[in-house]
Amino acid sequence: MADVTVLVVGGGPVGLFLAAELRLGGVRPWVVERLEKPDQSKSDDDRGLTARTMQTLDLRGLGGPVRAMTEAALRRLAASTGEEPKDLAELMASLGMADFKGDFATLPLIDHDGRLQDLAPPLMVMQGEFERLLESRVAVRRGVEVVGVEAGEDEVTAVFADGTRATAEWLVGCDGGRSVVRREAGFDFPGTEPSMLARVGVVTYADELPLEPGMHRLPGGILAIAPAPTPSMTIEFDPERFDRNEVLTAAEFEASLRRVSGHDIAVTAIEQPMRITDNARQSSTYRRGRVLLAGDAAHVHSPIGGQGLNLGLQDAANLGWKLALVARGVATDELLDTYTTERYPVGAQVLRDSRAESALLRTDPQTEALRGVLGDVLREPQAARTLLELSHGLRIRYGDIGTFDPDVQLLDGRARYIGPLTDVVVPWADRVSVEPADGPGRLIRPDGYLAWTGTDPDGLRAALSRWFGA
Repeated sequence: MADVTVLVVGGGPVGLFLAAELRLGGVRPWVVERLEKPDQSKSDDDRGLTARTMQTLDLRGLGGPVRAMTEAALRRLAASTGEEPKDLAELMASLGMADFKGDFATLPLIDHDGRLQDLAPPLMVMQGEFERLLESRVAVRRGVEVVGVEAGEDEVTAVFADGTRATAEWLVGCDGGRSVVRREAGFDFPGTEPSMLARVGVVTYADELPLEPGMHRLPGGILAIAPAPTPSMTIEFDPERFDRNEVLTAAEFEASLRRVSGHDIAVTAIEQPMRITDNARQSSTYRRGRVLLAGDAAHVHSPIGGQGLNLGLQDAANLGWKLALVARGVATDELLDTYTTERYPVGAQVLRDSRAESALLRTDPQTEALRGVLGDVLREPQAARTLLELSHGLRIRYGDIGTFDPDVQLLDGRARYIGPLTDVVVPWADRVSVEPADGPGRLIRPDGYLAWTGTDPDGLRAALSRWFGA
C-alpha cells in the first residue's frame, strides 16, 4: 500500500463520514475496513438520527436523501394498514406518532399540549441504506485488517494482517468499541463495568407463549417477547461475567428467559443472537500525537437512548475540517487539540445520561417508584424539553459563543463569513467563503458552529487565524 496523508481505520458510518469531510477539506484519505463486505446482520437495523445530527447532515446536502429513506420506509409501513398519507407529518400521525417525541429509559416524552411542536423524534434510518449513501462519496478498501500501529513523531505506520504495512502522516481509529487502533496506540479507556445484560435474538419457542407478546417489566428483569421473525429480548441486572467471544446460544437465552419470566418456557432455536451491555468507557484524550480516535473507538455506552451513532458522526464533523487543514499544512497541529477539548465534554454528558437510563431501567420497587415520580415530572413540557434537547444534542456549545447555526448550508465544506464586506477575510479566501449581509459579522466554522461575531476587524482576524491557519 502506498504512503498516504490520512489513513482512516473503519469503514462504518463514522469512518465514511469522516473520510467525506476530509475530501471536502482537500485531503484524499484512505479508508480501510477489515470486513470483506458490509455486515448484513446490521444492515437492516434501525438507527435514530437526532436533530443536531440531521442539521449537520443538512450542512452537506445529506439531510434530504436521509429523510427520503425514512419516508419511504414509513410509507411501506403505512401501506400495510391501508393508509395513504400526503406528507411526512400526516404519515407520522397515521402511525399514532404525532405527539410522540422520544423516550428516556422507556418513559415516553409526549407533547401533551402542543408546546413541543418544534421538536421531532429521532429520524429512523436503516444502517445499510445510510452506509451506502455515505459510501457513494468515498471509496473503501475492504478486507484490510489493521493489527498493529507504530506511531512516530512525524508519521504513523499501520501493520496489516497479511504482513504488509502503510505509512501515513495521520491515522484515525474509527474501528469501534474494541478498537485495535486505541489499544495499539496506547490510549486509556477508563469507565464502568456492565450493570445490565440484554440477550437478543429471533427465537423459536417449543410451545405457545404463556405471556402476551410485548414488553414486560418483571421482578426478575425486563422481557420483550414475540414469536419469530420478531426478535425477543431479556434484560437482567448485575450480571455475572461472561465470555464476549462465545456466541449466545438457545440454551443460554432459555435460562435467562426462565429467570426473568418465572415460566418454564422452552426455546428450540435462536437466530441473529447478540448480547448488549451498558459497559460505559471513554478515553481521556482523543489524540495521541498523530493518532486520533472517533466514534465508539473513543467512547462506548449502552445503546439504550440511541446516542452512539449520533455522537460518532458529530465527532467526525468536528474533526474532519480541522485535520484537513493541518494535513494540508495551512494550520498547526495545535488546532487538533481543540478536538478533545470540544468533544470530550459532549461524550462525557452522553455517558452520564446513558448511565442514568440504565439505572432507571431496573425493576426493583424503589426504581419503579422513582419511575412513577419521574413520569409525572415529564408531563411538564419544560421537563420533557430538557431531556429532548439533551438527547438531540441541541444544547451543544463550543466555548462562549459557539452555538450552531441551523440556517446555513456549507456544501463545499468551507467556513463562511456573513456580514459587511471587508478585506480582512481576503487572505483566507481559499478556506472561507463570503456572504455579504448587513449588521454585525458572523464567522461560521465548517461544522456549522459560530467562531466569531461582532464588528471589530482585529477580532475577526484573530478568529480567522485561530481556526483556519495563518
